[in-house]
Amino acid sequence: MSPASHPGSASASNRLALEASPYLQLHAHNPVDWYPWGPEAFERARAEQKLVFLSVGYSTCYWCHVMEREVFSDPAIAAFMNAHFVSVKVDREERPDIDAVYMEATRLLTHSGGWPNSVFLTPEGEPFFAGTYFPPEDGLGRPGFPRVLRSLQEAWTKEPEKILAVAGRVTEQIRKMALLGGGEQILLPTGDLMRQALDGLARDFDADYGGFGQSTKFPRPPSLDLLLTHLEMQEDPEVEAMLVHTLDAMALGGIYDHLGDGFHRYSTEPTWSIPHFEKMLYDNAQLVSVYARAFALTERPLYRRVVERTLAYLDREMSHPEGGFVSAQDAEVGGEEGASYLWSREEVEAVLGKEKAEELLRVYELAAMPDSHEHGVLRVRLPLEEQLERTGVGDAASLLARFDAERRLLLARRETRPQPLRDAKALAAWNGLAIRGLVDAARALERPEYLGRAESAAEFVLARLLGEDGTLRRSYVAGRVREDGVLDDYAFLADGLLALHGATGEAGWLAAARGLGDVLLSRFQDTGQDGGAAAFFLTPQGSDLLVRPKPFEDNALPAGNGVALRVLRSLDASFGSGDYAKAAAGIIGAAGLLLERAPHALPTTVAAMARAPSSRGIEPLQAPSGSEAEGRSARPFPSSGDHVQVRLVRKGGERGELAVILTIDEGWHVNANPASLAYLVATAVEGPALGGRSVRYPEGRSYQPEFAPTAIQVYAGTVEIVVSPGETAVSPEGLALRFQACSDTQCLPPHRSALVLDPPHTTQ
Repeated sequence: MSPASHPGSASASNRLALEASPYLQLHAHNPVDWYPWGPEAFERARAEQKLVFLSVGYSTCYWCHVMEREVFSDPAIAAFMNAHFVSVKVDREERPDIDAVYMEATRLLTHSGGWPNSVFLTPEGEPFFAGTYFPPEDGLGRPGFPRVLRSLQEAWTKEPEKILAVAGRVTEQIRKMALLGGGEQILLPTGDLMRQALDGLARDFDADYGGFGQSTKFPRPPSLDLLLTHLEMQEDPEVEAMLVHTLDAMALGGIYDHLGDGFHRYSTEPTWSIPHFEKMLYDNAQLVSVYARAFALTERPLYRRVVERTLAYLDREMSHPEGGFVSAQDAEVGGEEGASYLWSREEVEAVLGKEKAEELLRVYELAAMPDSHEHGVLRVRLPLEEQLERTGVGDAASLLARFDAERRLLLARRETRPQPLRDAKALAAWNGLAIRGLVDAARALERPEYLGRAESAAEFVLARLLGEDGTLRRSYVAGRVREDGVLDDYAFLADGLLALHGATGEAGWLAAARGLGDVLLSRFQDTGQDGGAAAFFLTPQGSDLLVRPKPFEDNALPAGNGVALRVLRSLDASFGSGDYAKAAAGIIGAAGLLLERAPHALPTTVAAMARAPSSRGIEPLQAPSGSEAEGRSARPFPSSGDHVQVRLVRKGGERGELAVILTIDEGWHVNANPASLAYLVATAVEGPALGGRSVRYPEGRSYQPEFAPTAIQVYAGTVEIVVSPGETAVSPEGLALRFQACSDTQCLPPHRSALVLDPPHTTQ
């Protein structure tokens, strides 16, 4: 079938027009006859004995965009591809399992990796040649994509046995590597595993600029988590110095967006000044957790500021309209990476005026882009100590706060520029990381309103992606649920739910986490030939890939088995199930060889082993100490119920309507129904006794909080909600009112109040 004749939209040029993935949609009008991953592509390849070209990328990948524009949009290149290859396009964020298998092939074949991942396969899906970005023509030491296509097609035509032999050897090696961490249980090293891991990180630490490595700098949250885990258990000045130096460097560098907040993907050089400009939910969610815990440990005001402003960024730019969080923001605008983020001194002066601009640029600098001396990235000038001494300010957070008004003006001007695209798909795993980050922020900063945001994200994911059989789907985009959940989805979401349970004490979150853990045991566990637990596969049973990967090593994301270990130990502590303990021991045993060789490559696993699992029950957030705590009950936080009195009365006799009367303390309010923003908790009557009866909610009053871009609707004072009787009287049994109380300065955790009918049963 030619691209032009493929059914679908009238303007569709290939099959990807029928896909929901934002990344696949970016290629929907290429002249390439793209297939999504699936049996149709490989059946055609086998029937026509054609090679398969597999291209794996994601929507905020800069070089993916470049190759799409320069190569896949070229009619001549596309014509050759269509004539001689079956071309398959994959969104790595929706299918991390495909990405994992074929990125391993690329590393074996090229000793490097990256995206787009360009892999050539036999009709059976076995890889034999790979690379990343290929230009449209030869140059800069790279073969052009047309040369690659012609060479491989000629080799396949003349000497297919050579290609099949290479493909067989690569596939065999991938399968051998997949067996590492499975089958035979390997004894752990006898030394101090934590110390070995910390020593490994110390060897990689950049004492000059912070972070790990000496060139390109990634935040590496799992490694920072290991440092924090160690410091939370014992004092260690050397480890604390590594942590603080790195966190300060990132917070003050150009990798942090000093106008719109949030962290960019990584720094392209060692000083953290020039970022790769995409922003990912998973980076920001993990770094919120890291900075929150670091604030609890060090009480450095800069870390509180980073947490609060990063969460404000996530709510402003990354919120899903139905309650959770979306995935990412692009790096480029109009084909230029970072275009919306760059400034010249003249542009700053045009917004602030020369005097204010000069004052700001004594504290901030414009780090020059490699290809431009006129435009740069805003970052804080170093050394910071000189700045503090010159200004007489005591700490970095106070210094930066002096320029909040100027930054708002610059941000307002920046937002008039064309803005990066947003990848609007919501992923179960990444939302799980966000839930964990919000809970950690609520604990460390004593900001209970963050719990409400975490609960709305959890409710969103469970409502959209959890099936009736307890299995998860991975992606929700454009109203469509896509792809089966992988290990990361179950483990990361369960981890977030356990954190939420520990902070709120609500049993529903613990039950949901247990359900996810049970599916892991039944569908993902490698029991080995002898029936013994040997860690978890990335994919569930029935996978159609060459191998089922078993992830142990951390990268930008924590390894699924490392997070699963933390989850299983917590579930075992809560329920005492031998199955959870056995599975946890299986992960440790299966990771043994890797732990022995390089424990610093598995920081999530090491941290999970070092940290004692929570005792049965919950670890509630502690109520404030000292005079603030006097007279309060030992709840995790003050309750929304402290500021809202709720009564239930019946009007008009035994068959009359029910009225829920709220009396809200002065200075407090609750959200109206419907809530004005997706992540706000609407005040709502709940319970099976409603049976489809209508509930009449009053109109709210307008209120403008600091966190919201527009006014929201709230209830204050005395409010009455009416439940109609319908054809029969409504029973009050099982009814409850859910609400969240907020003041001008804080929001308390959502509260569910059981409704008990006032005696006598008739009033007024």
